[in-house]
Amino acid sequence: MSLCPDRLQASQATPAPGSTPGSASRALAIETLGLRKHFGKLTAVDGLTISVPAGTVAGFIGPNGAGKTTTIRLLLGLIRPDAGSATILGQPLTNALGYLPRVGALIEAPAFYPSLSARTNLDVLARLGGYSSSRVREVLDLVELSDRARDRVGSYSLGMKQRLGVAMALLPDPDLLILDEPANGLDPLGIIATRDLLRRLREQGKTIFLSSHLLGELEQVADWLVMLHQGKALYNGPVRAFLDQHPGASFEERFLSLLKGEQQ
Repeated sequence: MSLCPDRLQASQATPAPGSTPGSASRALAIETLGLRKHFGKLTAVDGLTISVPAGTVAGFIGPNGAGKTTTIRLLLGLIRPDAGSATILGQPLTNALGYLPRVGALIEAPAFYPSLSARTNLDVLARLGGYSSSRVREVLDLVELSDRARDRVGSYSLGMKQRLGVAMALLPDPDLLILDEPANGLDPLGIIATRDLLRRLREQGKTIFLSSHLLGELEQVADWLVMLHQGKALYNGPVRAFLDQHPGASFEERFLSLLKGEQQ
């Protein structure tokens, strides 16, 4: 894989570990060093080195097959890397019990008991996790499902199930929230509400690692960006620096330009 000019500029925009523009030192919520994962002859994650500052909304983008879902599963301890290391919330990847209680995640389609209400589903999860019933009410309010909390989940639309999945991920009041396509199935009002929620969570000091194909939406909410291609980091740095490399270009145009440059 050649190092095109765009990729070189992107790598230069990546801050040194522990620092970001405008600050001498800033804690990292996520840091990976040479992370690698193979499935047979397929290399899904190929020497991935990225850093995500704490307290940011970090957009996680890349074409299908870039290694995004595998990376998320590695960070959550669902699969083991073949090489490399990672630190999440100050804890090594090898010590999942040291950081997972402070992580909330929504990956793929959330699974619920369709015959039970949203409130009952969350109550079950709260009892298993040792969370209070008041926290269940709080997360239902956060995702704006309080008025439908007593309805069977089987009667929910796809968008409502996604919002319930976000509520589930928020139950532990996490420091790090990892979301994989949370806007899937949402109508425009739901997308706007999710955007506002992510901003409020960031204001509380939480870190959101957000995988999404809605580039226009990411442009409005993300302040950090990790872009993957063929299992490697094509860009890792502030969104503003990503856009400033080509003034006047949209987020989507900049993404496509960088990806095309890498494929040439």
